[in-house]
Amino acid sequence: MDYTKPDDWEREVAGEYNTFRVYLYLLRVKNGSVREVQRALGFSSPHLARHHLKKLTNLGLVKPADSEGYQVVPKSFGILKFFIVTGKWVVPRSIFTVVIFAALTIAFTFYLPLLLEHDFLWIVLVVAVAGLAISLYETVGFYRLLPKT
Repeated sequence: MDYTKPDDWEREVAGEYNTFRVYLYLLRVKNGSVREVQRALGFSSPHLARHHLKKLTNLGLVKPADSEGYQVVPKSFGILKFFIVTGKWVVPRSIFTVVIFAALTIAFTFYLPLLLEHDFLWIVLVVAVAGLAISLYETVGFYRLLPKT
């Protein structure tokens, strides 16, 4: 069975905890063998890892790299739509708002004497701190949604 639509990926991978963990692990390491997947994810047998890898291969999300290994085919579906995959990092998109609000908060904190002269700048500092807190909360929440790999 060959699935190519994101709806199929969401149902067959994102809806299955261990299959999604295998895919997420391979996103981080790019290539892996059955034994590597088994050890990294703590599966009880190589057969279980092979089952999930075959399922991902049938879905077109993983392809055989050599006689023992598999190579990931990066796709954005399900919860992964809210993340950017770069190298070994899977980073929530909301990290960029954290960086922007942190920079604003730091910049306005350094200009504290100027804030004392102008009342409206206090409002900007409060908005920057509130934006930092909210975006940091959202980013941590996104990280918690990902299964442990």
